[in-house]
Amino acid sequence: MNYTSRCAVEYDLKCHYRLRDQYSAELQNRSMYQGCYLKESNTHKGKVYYSVKYAGSKAYKYLGKENGQEVNAIREYAFYKKALEIVETNIIALENFLAVYRITHAEQINELLPRVYTLPSYSRLLLGNKKVGDWVKDMNNGKQKRPVFDPANLKVKAFDGTLMRSRAEAIHHEAFYIYNIPSIFEYPYEIDGNILRPDFSFLDVYSMKTQILEHLGFWFHDNPVKRNRYRAESIERWDEYIKIGFSPEQNLILTFGTDDNTFDIQALHRKIAMFAVPPPSLDTIELLKRC
Repeated sequence: MNYTSRCAVEYDLKCHYRLRDQYSAELQNRSMYQGCYLKESNTHKGKVYYSVKYAGSKAYKYLGKENGQEVNAIREYAFYKKALEIVETNIIALENFLAVYRITHAEQINELLPRVYTLPSYSRLLLGNKKVGDWVKDMNNGKQKRPVFDPANLKVKAFDGTLMRSRAEAIHHEAFYIYNIPSIFEYPYEIDGNILRPDFSFLDVYSMKTQILEHLGFWFHDNPVKRNRYRAESIERWDEYIKIGFSPEQNLILTFGTDDNTFDIQALHRKIAMFAVPPPSLDTIELLKRC
């Protein structure tokens, strides 16, 4: 039986309780046959006859054909005894299962987990969504076709063991997880023969379109030479991304570090949380236009 709710498990357990009571009663009605051993005998004409050795007896007593009343009663006793063992085993299994069973709808999961693991109430859970699963599978397959860039510098371990290049990237990775937004780290895009790997590619589950995110850790570097070079290289990459359909702050999301490569985690979560809620409806947009 496939269980889809706690109620289904409890119902099945109640059925087992009723079956146990029924089999116990039937077994009790035939208790005089406890310890009996039934033996078959075949004649040369193929007919089957039965004999019984009662508990405490050494000799067999001839009973006759299989449709005899006592033969049936002994066979029924053996049936109910064995069936009762199976039912009892199932009852123990179901009781143990209920002792640890937790309802796995999203809201109940949120209530069961420690706060550090819980998702915001407005997050859209994606488990079981085939389109999302296919996107993740396709992106992972595409990533595996090209060697990882500079693997020696993947030294920071994220919460799930994924290796990244900086603590900032690990925090971004965790934010995508918290809001249940599927993401791929450093997916390779080929543009005019060159390979570019934005920090994250992720799926907008409402439009089902791929977005990319780049964290600009040195945008505000305190060294003006390094800062200007970093900004120029970043803008060059944006021009390349535009060629394949990614434009800054449309579907190329940008986050920024400070002069010491830290950043505002609340601002990061606000940006990523946008993709965990549905966009405003056309009616809402029209209403906002009139305001």
